[in-house]
Amino acid sequence: MSINRILERTKKIKEKEILLLIPILSLVCLLTFHPHFNYPYLFHVDEWFHVAQAKQVVMQSNTNWYTGENFSLGMERAWHGLLASIYFLFKPSIVQWSYLPTILHALATLSVFYFVSKLYGKNEALIASLLIALIPSNVTLGGPVFLVPINLSLLFIPLALVFAFRLTNIKPLYNYLSLFAITTFLLYAHPPTAVVLLTILGFYFLFNIFSKNDECRQNAKHLFIIIFISILFSIPNYLLEIQQRGLETLKFNFWVNIQGIPLLYGIIPTFFFVIGFYFLIKRENKETWSLLLTSIVLILNIIIFTVSGSTYLLPYPRTHIPLFLLMSIIAGLGYTRLLTYKKPHKIGVILMVICIIATTSLAINRNINTSYYQLVDDSDYEAFLWIKENTPTNATILSDPWKARALAPVAERSIYAVMPFGPDKKQMQLVINANNFFAENCINTTFLTENNIAVVYTTENCQNQDLIEIEENIYFLKTYK
Repeated sequence: MSINRILERTKKIKEKEILLLIPILSLVCLLTFHPHFNYPYLFHVDEWFHVAQAKQVVMQSNTNWYTGENFSLGMERAWHGLLASIYFLFKPSIVQWSYLPTILHALATLSVFYFVSKLYGKNEALIASLLIALIPSNVTLGGPVFLVPINLSLLFIPLALVFAFRLTNIKPLYNYLSLFAITTFLLYAHPPTAVVLLTILGFYFLFNIFSKNDECRQNAKHLFIIIFISILFSIPNYLLEIQQRGLETLKFNFWVNIQGIPLLYGIIPTFFFVIGFYFLIKRENKETWSLLLTSIVLILNIIIFTVSGSTYLLPYPRTHIPLFLLMSIIAGLGYTRLLTYKKPHKIGVILMVICIIATTSLAINRNINTSYYQLVDDSDYEAFLWIKENTPTNATILSDPWKARALAPVAERSIYAVMPFGPDKKQMQLVINANNFFAENCINTTFLTENNIAVVYTTENCQNQDLIEIEENIYFLKTYK
């Protein structure tokens, strides 16, 4: 076969892959952006928080809009730095921020396709990328619909493993530097995602270090150095948090039992995950076993939490999305096992097509019919913009503690009270104070003056002569200038 015919055949294969990826990416865009068709704003309280953090980085704020304390980035500083870079370069409106999850999900789908195609093959990669496109979103566990950092696991874990498993043709030095950069970024961007990646790398290190092959042992040494230096570089990101809180267990009052995972992820792809798992354990492959054992660790994390009600290193709600990532990769091989059945004529192909269509149809129906809470409406958003344009930057705003989560990043002002993400006695007392003020029809002027509150936003009835309604639902204290 001539070189020209080989090149022509390679070109046709690539064109075929692109043609098959196009509908998958189209599905990604549909399912991820579908909830915004009738609601242009962000959904999850976490999304509003992350946008607020990004804006405060660019605006160099000294005071946290939500707490009134000194502004700091916390342990997700690289994630907020990434969002801050996007805000600095493009200045997206709140409505435009809602496009970013779709972009990240599309990139994650391509990342998974590239990784799986290098590790297993094109057929497995196409199915795995389809399953990534179908990953569900949930207000408790996160997911591709939301602008939350757990979705970085879908994009960066496969990319990191391409370098860790040496599936590229670049020089070893560049390979290790790329792995170091991604690992360190995740340690600064989202610790739970970094824990999952380090778990995979840890298993891969052990398999290599105990190998009889000198090259494998040498690779293990390089891998250990990368992991060690990445963790060493990330210590400043965790030192203050450890000093303040120590290594405490994390408790949650909501969960999805282990039996609920197939219902959430999908019964059919879960079945093929089990099939893929079964056939993969027969392979003496270090890379594969690293993925299999990590999926077991994540499942055990869920079981332990279900039994004890607490979790340690990996927060329980941040387990599911990376677990679904690994399940999709393993299930991709499970689906392709059907192709081994060729008698009667092409029965395996027919069965796989039927299973893929069933999987896709059920997932589309599930994802499209998933409900999400809506924190603000058009009138709220317009009011927040008015506050931004017509109040000093140092003004403190009082509003409903739930809506305050969205008010801060839109109005770019400090708020008196916001509903906290978890148990926080100080913040909850402020929430109680705010709720009491509104329950009493805003009559407590002393409360406003004592807390330097100049502006009140509420859709409730305010019967306080010291408050002047400047715009609809927006009240200024008479003494406010």
